[in-house]
Amino acid sequence: MADGHTLLRYLEAAYFGVVTWEIVPGTPYERAILGEVDKTSPEYRAFYQKICAGAAAHIKKRIGKERQNVKGPITEINKESFWDLIHEAKNACGQDMDAMLANLKDRLVSMGPTQAQNFHDIIHAYEDLADKFGLWDAAGIMKEYGCSDDGFIDFRAWLIAQGREVYFAALADPDSLADVVPYGDCCFEQLSYVGDYAYEQLTGKSAYDQTDWSAYEALLMKLEQDIVYKDGIEFPREGADLKKYLPRLCAKHPEWDGQTRWNLQLKEIRDLIHAGKDYDRRQTSNKKKRSRGGEAR
Repeated sequence: MADGHTLLRYLEAAYFGVVTWEIVPGTPYERAILGEVDKTSPEYRAFYQKICAGAAAHIKKRIGKERQNVKGPITEINKESFWDLIHEAKNACGQDMDAMLANLKDRLVSMGPTQAQNFHDIIHAYEDLADKFGLWDAAGIMKEYGCSDDGFIDFRAWLIAQGREVYFAALADPDSLADVVPYGDCCFEQLSYVGDYAYEQLTGKSAYDQTDWSAYEALLMKLEQDIVYKDGIEFPREGADLKKYLPRLCAKHPEWDGQTRWNLQLKEIRDLIHAGKDYDRRQTSNKKKRSRGGEAR
């Protein structure tokens, strides 16, 4: 058991908001250690009582906050609990995608068909909202050999599996993926189907056939309100332009060969690349004007 003075050190630390077993500089206990205060003096005893009362209040307040943050079991899937479920599965399974898939399926089966359908619709909505060329370029760099159409669908599922913070950060700036460790070829195809797997096990039917498309469009609009997209994310880029747009990510993956493999036979892709070049030039010009004190137009 700790002696009285050791306990006082802890109480002082709690009172000052830093829970530690180190001596808090400038407090009477430190001064007592230095011989500046008599531990039996009224000053020291008064401070001891003040610390005990203050620390108790501080600790009680902190415990109250921690209790408020404790969430009950997930029984309904909405846009908040969707991410909570992803985080719980990710924390439990790490990079083991098979285990994460089994974890999520079991949880959804236990919640019933309505919640399995909700999960199915929400994950596909988040995948659709991440369908941006700037993110597609980032996927090709992370995979280090480019990214096909199907590969990008699977990449978006993998991105969702990394959790809410990584997903939203990647749309706000795909270059933030330089801070994310790639694994599993950055593909998680089966995650897209886990709601359907659970729904089919429960009902014998496919969740894909049960989606209410008018409600799905409303869901897209609702979820999109929480997303901030990086400027220019709607354009594909090549070579030097891409290295300027995603500098950290390109530097993080030196094995990437610099090829984006966009199908330049398609006029739509060529037009988008040219539009992206024009956009980037305007952005660069505006930055130069601002740096010279001029007004960007």
